[in-house]
Amino acid sequence: MKELILASNNAHKVEEIKSILSDYNILTLKDINFTDEIIEDGLTFEENALIKARTISKYSGKTAIADDSGLSVELLEGRPGVYSARYSKEQTDAKNIEKVLSELDGKKSKAKFVSVIALVKPDGTELTFRGECHGEIISEQRGNNGFGYDPIFYVPSLEKTFAELSSDEKNSISHRKESLEKFSKFLKEENNEN
Repeated sequence: MKELILASNNAHKVEEIKSILSDYNILTLKDINFTDEIIEDGLTFEENALIKARTISKYSGKTAIADDSGLSVELLEGRPGVYSARYSKEQTDAKNIEKVLSELDGKKSKAKFVSVIALVKPDGTELTFRGECHGEIISEQRGNNGFGYDPIFYVPSLEKTFAELSSDEKNSISHRKESLEKFSKFLKEENNEN
């Protein structure tokens, strides 16, 4: 089993990534005693994912991966985007949702969740893998599962919000699943070459 260091302590993200990359031993920042704050000042999901993965690869001397993800709402010109987790002053899921709904003012909008996985190796190799899940933002919150914007992100083909899906259902269609599948495919091809 190969080991990867995930540049995150976000319990939801760690759980999701570990369940999708179950063939790997995934270590978190806690596992490697990394306690510094990583400043995510990139303008894209790719830039922020690389900032995190570079920092942890340099700190540990090992291969690191990072996920940067968020919500892009069409009627809000792509906002909250890279600011998804810190969109409101309070930076809580509830307040972030409230701000998006307030800005939409009762309108439905197409939206997508984006996830970018960055891989950084000690030899300087840097790669990114992007996944997207398309849906729409609805004005009422539905469901108790998931986190972040899941209660207002509606998937028309399933007639449910992300928060109404089980973890297995969400992991089978999510943006993170798509980016991790691309990443996993790369790892398998790389292992076959070695």
